[in-house]
Amino acid sequence: MRQPSECASEVGGEHREHRELAAFRKLAGALAEERDLDTIFHLIVDTLSELTGADRCSLHLRDRETGLLHGKAAHAARDIDIPVKQLVSGMPGDNFTREILDTGRPVMLTNTLVDPRPVHAAMRRWRARSVLGIPMRLRGEVIGILCLDTEDTTMEFSQSDQELALSFAELAATAINQVQLTSQLRDSLHVQARQLEMLQRARRMEGQLADIALSGWGVRELGETVAQLLSKPCAIYDVDFRCLSCAGAADDLRVKLRSLGNMRHHPSVEPVMASLESGRPQCIPPLPQAGINHRLLLTSIELNGQRQGYVVVVEAAGRFGQLDEVIVRRAAHNIALERLRSRFDQDMEWHAVEALVGSLIRGERDLGERARSLGVDLTARRVVCLVAARDSSSANRVVSRQVAQILTDRESPSSALAAWSGSDIAVIIEVPKDHDRREAIEWVRVRLRTVLAELSPEGQLCAAISTVVEAPGDDQRAHREAQQVLKCIREHLSDAEPGVLAADDLGAARLLLASTSRDEARQLVLDTFGPLLRDRSVKSVELMSTLEPFLRLARNVRDCADELGVHPNTVRYRLTNIERLTGLRVTTDDSDYLTAQMAMAIVRLGGCPAVAAGVGYPPEASPTSRGRSMPSSASTSAVSSSPG
Repeated sequence: MRQPSECASEVGGEHREHRELAAFRKLAGALAEERDLDTIFHLIVDTLSELTGADRCSLHLRDRETGLLHGKAAHAARDIDIPVKQLVSGMPGDNFTREILDTGRPVMLTNTLVDPRPVHAAMRRWRARSVLGIPMRLRGEVIGILCLDTEDTTMEFSQSDQELALSFAELAATAINQVQLTSQLRDSLHVQARQLEMLQRARRMEGQLADIALSGWGVRELGETVAQLLSKPCAIYDVDFRCLSCAGAADDLRVKLRSLGNMRHHPSVEPVMASLESGRPQCIPPLPQAGINHRLLLTSIELNGQRQGYVVVVEAAGRFGQLDEVIVRRAAHNIALERLRSRFDQDMEWHAVEALVGSLIRGERDLGERARSLGVDLTARRVVCLVAARDSSSANRVVSRQVAQILTDRESPSSALAAWSGSDIAVIIEVPKDHDRREAIEWVRVRLRTVLAELSPEGQLCAAISTVVEAPGDDQRAHREAQQVLKCIREHLSDAEPGVLAADDLGAARLLLASTSRDEARQLVLDTFGPLLRDRSVKSVELMSTLEPFLRLARNVRDCADELGVHPNTVRYRLTNIERLTGLRVTTDDSDYLTAQMAMAIVRLGGCPAVAAGVGYPPEASPTSRGRSMPSSASTSAVSSSPG
């Protein structure tokens, strides 16, 4: 029997744990509400001061150019925000601050009056007796410091308090970075909106000029007009010599002109093409081998100094004259203008698509008219995806329009929509109406794998998929879900695993993993399954192989037994052994069940620390050895292969 003091200690520990979790959820919830930076600063210092019991807490951010830290917010019994915002630390002589920046670890001053590291004048002015400095680390870099201190009294911050403060500081660094990125994105989108308005005005002006110059003609009409003006057959080709239009020719000659590209490297053709200059038509001698017994007048179509195609006129019904060259040259110029107009229209339409995607993922309202003008149904079932570099420090050189084109095929209900979202590409994909949620996610997953295989065969790209949504206002939520999944991919997914992961694959674990480092996740697995991971016996493998389907199948013993091919009592016996070895009461305790679910999600993603310690599961004993398929794109090799 446990003593009453032990029970009281346990109750107090559980109360503290609940407070800590509530604090972390509070900060995560503030991000979901997209609060401003100053509000996030105060939420951080208020919450950390409450967690540790410190009299005061202040937040200081590092200036990248100078390396100095500037005060941003503070929590105290009285309002000290203004004097704290005037503080600059990290200068020569401030060894306390420099030690935190250099080591990236917490530094505690039990008594500032005798400790040589701080600037004593500042400590006396603030009457700070005990100080704990916590680094705010983001991707290995200290971006700021959180300072906890007591006024006129000494206080010993425990190791537990320091580790808690360090974990909270890392989450705070992520939160600050996220708010900063969101603010930058919002400013960028405002600039893009202004640029789009300017492009729309330019399009109207260009449209008026094009109407005068071209009278609405296209390539086919221009080819027919040239043939009529010269009374000679005329063919128009693209830059690869594929025939776009052929007019004024008999059927047999039409066929021969369409295949003229096959003669590009003929000794009579190649030198002419090599010496061809803009605005200077040249003649190609007859090509009996191709069935063309007349000379050809060839001119290039140039647009902004780049070759876009060719115009070819056949010398029939009279020899070439100066008028022929003038008309052909003018025709090439008009075709260049037409192609410029066509390209401009396509670019403008795509800019409108990108602007709509940005508006949707920002949660803007009253987008129905804009969506309808682009043929977008805002009531259709869809997902929001992010295509990004697997390593967040790598540049993403993929073009959003290219991603949308690859994702759109004959089976697609509508064209995919894509736009840049920070350093990633946000894609909105409509899913088939007859697919249920699971089928829809798998349908999207297959297409995204095609994108990654085509654009990044080396595996440098990854893709995150939100849940299925169908209301206009849900795109913003879906975008946040995709961002969380992307964080999980970058932080936890094994490099050996396919780089496509969906929110449904992670479930509720997404919220924890998105704000947890890989080391912290591995430690959670060790703390949860420690005895089962350290022992490489067949029995331990058997227990883990039983626990995985039991957790996945919502603690249904019979379903678990059916999947494993054993008797239900065997499953119950193994669960009893798991409880004996790990203390996890997954069958009766919801908290233990949730903890085990979270830890198992990390194992599925390839973040199993046992692998790093040299302890892995043999493939034949993995949870999928009996033919079960994983619920996510992360295959069961995540349990038996290196997490990368």
